[in-house]
Amino acid sequence: CPSRENWICLDCNVSRCSRYVNGHALAHWEDTKAKEVALLAKNESDSLSDAEVNSGGNAVNDRVSENEASCVAAAAGHCVWVSVSDLSVWCYECNAYLKHPKLDPLLKRLEELKFPSTTSSSEDERQAGHSAASDRRYDSEGVENDEYAEEGSEYSSDDSVAAEAAEAEREASLMWESHPPPPLPESLEEMARFILSPRCKSIAILAGAGMSVASGIPDFRSAGFGMYDTLQPELLTATEVEREAIRVDPTTVFEKNMFIQNQLPCLELKRPFILGTHGRTWKATLAHRFVELLHKKTGKLTRLYTQNIDGLEGQCADLPRDKVVDVHGSMGQAHCEICDSPHGFDWFCSAVRSQIKDVTGQDPNAPEVSTPIPCRVCGQNTVKPTIVLFRSNLPIEFFERIRTDLPSVDLLLIVGTSLTVAPANSLVYKVPHSALRMVVNNEPVGTRLGIRYGEESTRDFFGQGKCDEVFLELMLHLGWIDELKGLADDLPEESAKTLRDRLASANTSGCADDVLSDG
Repeated sequence: CPSRENWICLDCNVSRCSRYVNGHALAHWEDTKAKEVALLAKNESDSLSDAEVNSGGNAVNDRVSENEASCVAAAAGHCVWVSVSDLSVWCYECNAYLKHPKLDPLLKRLEELKFPSTTSSSEDERQAGHSAASDRRYDSEGVENDEYAEEGSEYSSDDSVAAEAAEAEREASLMWESHPPPPLPESLEEMARFILSPRCKSIAILAGAGMSVASGIPDFRSAGFGMYDTLQPELLTATEVEREAIRVDPTTVFEKNMFIQNQLPCLELKRPFILGTHGRTWKATLAHRFVELLHKKTGKLTRLYTQNIDGLEGQCADLPRDKVVDVHGSMGQAHCEICDSPHGFDWFCSAVRSQIKDVTGQDPNAPEVSTPIPCRVCGQNTVKPTIVLFRSNLPIEFFERIRTDLPSVDLLLIVGTSLTVAPANSLVYKVPHSALRMVVNNEPVGTRLGIRYGEESTRDFFGQGKCDEVFLELMLHLGWIDELKGLADDLPEESAKTLRDRLASANTSGCADDVLSDG
């Protein structure tokens, strides 16, 4: 399959895609296991004596049933596979990754073939999915990744995330009696009480596209009208080979190898977003303002981990910069992809405005032909916003922060994200087993990561709806009405309307003066 998630069967050497693409590797294992079961069953059946068969009765039926069960248990099929992307080894029969000295020679040889220009990485590095890179960053699957991802996006987390989540859930069940979570709130009012209570001391937030949707930022992924679906490769400054690759997979335009080879398609597609960010075309939403007030009013915000690259949280003056981790980079800065030299964002935007054509046809002052923007240090045509490209690396800050932040978290807010992108979605199961988790989204997400809904839920609260609307209700229950009244003029149009309508409703019902007390 033309996919980033291909695996090689160590029994017959066929190559198939993972369960999170088209599931061909899984299907191959199931097919070979079924054939083995049938063969073993035939052999067992042949071993029955004529006397046993002729006698019939329950004894024979029991013997046959036992034989069938033993055949299923004995058959493994072609269950062991090696990942082409990170050289990890997965067993479908065990539903787990494998580590064994007998695998080392094979993996070492595969690593030499895959990374001929690098020294061998350790097994820990290989399992982490990256080579021994000198810049001490970590492998990622995405550019803006979950920035505009919808549930069901093709950028699903890989098998390792599912395995880690399953292990975390098993550990949680073992620790439940000694370290139970607090009582699960049953309403936003009860969640507000928990946030204000002494029991809740540390809050972490994982944010995705839903947090920024009310700002009106252009959509990349939505079916039918997102930029990926409406992309016209023939308008891009690219070779015919590059255009064909983009037709097959529009996300190719944001892959690292493509960018280093030709920066222009990426910059042409990002031009409106780059200049819009520079001109502050989009404003922070009510969801962003909730994060700001959470820190200002309670001091309990440990960290905001945002998968968005829009940088809108930077408009919140009372939200310190060190409280934010840009998991996939930020559009509001520029650097060289090759030498990592920083470039002034004003200078970069001026170059984009004068040297990069507008493929949307909305800017009459844009040049008709794009010309490269070289790095002022190394001279390569590889200057771009500080976003993380596909097949590139996540900043080490992400990994360092989660190691220090998560152990003490009492509440994880999961905001407007499909939870389909690793490793950001690992926060879901890396918070303590005693921590509550609140999902704010239109639809349930993260069930394969261990999040439970309805009667199955013991520590997961579902705030269903648009992020702005859910957080507005929560802020009203938190008693932050005075701060909300002065926000309308600084909000995007949709957020401002949501706020004004709700405040009018609250004033009419007389509930706007309800303020919760601590505890």
